[in-house]
This record gives sequence, structure tokens and C-alpha cells, in this order.
Amino acid sequence: MLPPDGFWTRRDFLKVAGRAGLLGAFPTLASAAAALESDTVCISILHTTDLHGHILPTADYNGNPDHGGLARCAAQVRTWRRQNSNSILIDVGDVYQGTDVSLRNKGELMIDLFNHLKYDAWIVGNHEFDWGIETFIGALQKSAMPVLAANTLLDGKPPSASSDSKHPFAKIQPLIVNEIAGIKLAIIGVTTPGMPFWLPREFTRGIEFQNPVEPVRRAIARAKGEGADAIVLSGHMGLKMRTGGDDFANTVMALTSEFPEAAVFIAGHTHQAIPSRLTNGVLFTQADHFGIHVGRVDLLFDRNSKKLLHREAICELMDNRFHSDHVIVSRAKSQLAESDVALSSPLGELAETLRGRGRPGLPSDVERLICVAISEALVERNVPVDGVMHGAFDDKTSLVAGPKTLNDIWNLIPYENYIVTAQLSPEEVKTVMEEVFTSHEKRNLLGFEVKTQGRGDDCRIISMTLADGRPLERNKKYVIAFNTFDSRSGGHHFMKLRALLERPEANCVLHQVQTRDAVINYFQRHKIVHRIAARIPVRIAA
Repeated sequence: MLPPDGFWTRRDFLKVAGRAGLLGAFPTLASAAAALESDTVCISILHTTDLHGHILPTADYNGNPDHGGLARCAAQVRTWRRQNSNSILIDVGDVYQGTDVSLRNKGELMIDLFNHLKYDAWIVGNHEFDWGIETFIGALQKSAMPVLAANTLLDGKPPSASSDSKHPFAKIQPLIVNEIAGIKLAIIGVTTPGMPFWLPREFTRGIEFQNPVEPVRRAIARAKGEGADAIVLSGHMGLKMRTGGDDFANTVMALTSEFPEAAVFIAGHTHQAIPSRLTNGVLFTQADHFGIHVGRVDLLFDRNSKKLLHREAICELMDNRFHSDHVIVSRAKSQLAESDVALSSPLGELAETLRGRGRPGLPSDVERLICVAISEALVERNVPVDGVMHGAFDDKTSLVAGPKTLNDIWNLIPYENYIVTAQLSPEEVKTVMEEVFTSHEKRNLLGFEVKTQGRGDDCRIISMTLADGRPLERNKKYVIAFNTFDSRSGGHHFMKLRALLERPEANCVLHQVQTRDAVINYFQRHKIVHRIAARIPVRIAA
């Protein structure tokens, strides 16, 4: 029987489960209590997030190898399902972008594996659009499960409002309501509203991303109208790493404050492992990235009143204690093998080790390599440029001298970004770079000699010439190349740049050139790559 007040305490669980010898057989106290009490129902929500196409184990951000991957998560999911058949499986977004094997099939393999594992839903992540709207539509069409994004407008209409059931967007829904053992559980999914500050408009054609508060309010009303006994919020967003608060792309605090009746918030996007914490009274959990952790939430209900009695969340580290699911590995085997061959293929020779770290106005060796590769790729398309702005993804890592393979370039540039060019005056170029330097975001401009004074917020440009020392002409427009991420503000950091490029007179043009491909082609073209000279002119006659 339940305690007199209707709520189990942790001591109650330990005492009763310990007497029955069940603590070792169940991973959480809630599931042990459910086994003991015929009056209770334990529903487990199993979740992955930010897999980024990783099927096999990989390294974490600290360089520790042999962690994560969907195949390991799948093995643990099967174990948890055996322990509790009353389970739901969801993914919280950024499903396929991030690996060579996934890029080769435009994400279809990851969706196929989700279908095989019988995910109940996945939530739209921002990196779902990195390969364009057509890839995302293909993922929708292949998905056997609903895709959640309550805070989107699809061709101007809320999710599920379209009358065309055959349109790919019809797969996008605000929520699912699953009845399990007599309990109706609603899972409302939202995506980050930060998309416009990362992605070109063309990449999300037909989709608008709203602040999620009002869409969630509507979804909760709909869930209650369908008789939901409990509400779960899940979003491709998380808590800011340093402050634990909200920003333009993450509205967890706003949502949990507005809807404290939610049983749990299952998060993603910020690549953090947060097993369990209370946020505005709502249980909050996040299962890391790349499958390095897999998450489980247990909700214990009274079977008769259908009231929530207890809630718990855990995240399990997927290290070498866990084997990879052999069915998942088998389904992906041929495509993984094809990718392995490609990644090990030689591209050329790096004559000298290139450092990743630079300073404002002094591009690093790696930044110079990337910028010159972009400039040559554009010249091949008859688009000569005067300057290229770019940064190194990880400025703590050097590109070591020796033979280079495709895998080396993937490690150097893990994200796909296309290139845009724009025409800017010298004063506008100065405005852009001062914004970059004071933002603490590490970018530099090749093709110009930029001298700065001061540090941090006080960093100012005291002089700027062309790389060969020629002065800039006040009335001339200079053609500058940026990657698409930075051109859209680099995640709210470069708002002045964004505003400048949105003006018609900037003549901003998107080119079908990706940064990684430009570097790959540079190695293939030059065979032996040397450190780029400090004052190389970027404009090359076509």
C-alpha cells in the first residue's frame, strides 16, 4: 500500500525495496516501487539527444576515446525496456549532421535506425537544416514517427493545422499523447527559436520559429483536452553553461517558470550532461551529446487516481562498460565501412605543423589555411575576393605536419557552412571586425593588415590596410567572404555584421561552396601544403 499521505519518500523506497531484495534488479527507486505496488504504474521516458550522426563510439570534448554512439545507447535502451515495458523513447534533436557517414546518405541512415528502434518521436534540432531544406524534408518523409516542434509555423500555419496530410510538413506535430497502462502522458516538443541567427533563410524555407511560450500554452490546453494525466516538455534547448539561465536560443527558464505543472523538462542543444535538477520546481534532465550519455526519466503514478506520485531522472555514461547493439551495427555496417575507407583516403602532405590559436588582428596558421582555401575555391568560380573572415573551430588544437586524410579535415572543421560574399566599405569592414574582436569570438580577417589596441571590450582597430600594405580607398567597396553561420550573426554575436549584410547595397550572395570542401580541395590541388605567409593577398586575378 501507499504511505498515508500518498507520497513515497526516498526512505520509504529504500526500506520497502530493500526488504524485497529489488534494489539490485531495478535501476531506479520508482521502478522498484512500481514492481512492489499493484496500485502504481511506472512510466519510463528514455531519451537521446544531439547524436550528430554518431553511431559508433567517439571521443568526448576532453579527448577521452571510446564513448557514446547510438549503437551503445540502443543496447541500454533495450535493457531498460526489458526492465519496464511501460516505456517511451524520444530524441531531442540534432539527429544526423556531424559525421561523414551521415553526410553521405543525407541523414537517411540515422532515421532508418530510429525507425528500427521504434522511437516514439524526435524533436527538430537546428542542425537538421545544415544541408538545406530538402534534406530535412527527406528526413520527415522517411521518419515512421512524429516529429515534434510546437513552436513552428509551417507555411504560415501551426503544426497539425494543414489540411494537406500528404505534405511532408504534416509529419511535424506539437505533441504526442500516449496512453500507457491506463495513464495518458503528453509529450510536447519545441525547438530552439535561434534558427534565424545561425542559418540562411533559404535553408528553412517555409518554416518560421517562434518563441515557444505561447505555442506551449496552446499545446498544453490541447493535451488536457485529450485527457492527459501528466505533461512532459522536451525541447532542443538547454540551460546556459555558465549562468544556468536563458538566452535568445534557450528558453528553459521561461518555460518552466510559466508552466510549473510540467512533470519534467527533457533538454538538448547545449551538449551538457545534467542527470537531474529542479528548475522552477520542474524536474530537468539532459543527456549530453554524441550518445555519450543516454537518459531515463521514471514517472510513478497512482493507478486509480492517475496522479503523479514520484519522479526521477538519471543519465547513464556510455563508456566501454557497455557493448554496442549488434543489430544497429549490422544495419549500418556497409555504410560505415564505405565512410571509413573515404576518411582514411590521403589528401596531401602538410609540410609544417599549423597552430590553431591566433590573436585579434593576427590570424593563426589554421585560420590562414582556411581563408586561403576559401579564396581559391571562390576564384575557381570567378568570384575573386579581397578578404576572408573565418576562425578555427578548436584553437587549442594544431594541425600536425605529415600526410593528411579526409578524417583530419573533418576533425578540423566538424560543421558544414556555406560561403557568402558581400561588398563592404572600409569603414564597414572596420565596424565588423571591431564587433568580432570585442565579442570574444575568435575570428580573423585575411587579406588585410589589421592592427589593434587594447583587449576584450576595449579592443579597437588603430589601422587597417590591404595585406600588401596599400591603403584602403574610402569610396571603394571591398568583397569579403564569410561563412553562413557568421553572416547570420554567429549566434547573436555579430548583429552589426548581420544588419550590414541584410542591406540590398551589400549585394550579399550565397555560394555553393562549403568551408570543409574548400580545404579538402586545397590539399588535393597543392599536394604539399606549407604555412601560409603572413601577408598574402587574397584577391587573385581570375
